[in-house]
Amino acid sequence: MTPLEHIRRDVFRATQAEMGRLAGVRQATWSRWERGLREPTRVHLDRIRAEARRRKLRWDDGWFFARAA
Repeated sequence: MTPLEHIRRDVFRATQAEMGRLAGVRQATWSRWERGLREPTRVHLDRIRAEARRRKLRWDDGWFFARAA
């Protein structure tokens, strides 16, 4: 599981489309991020982090940089 897949499934419990809207991108872009074909920008990472904090979800910035299992 990639870091962004973990964040989507285990932290937000959301679909790719929902996470895409949250980050300000389309579902297809989120899918490319999860597959490692593209990387989110700092702005996108900041949006994801801010939404996790707004929802009071457990958060660790290290998840962005974890190796895929």
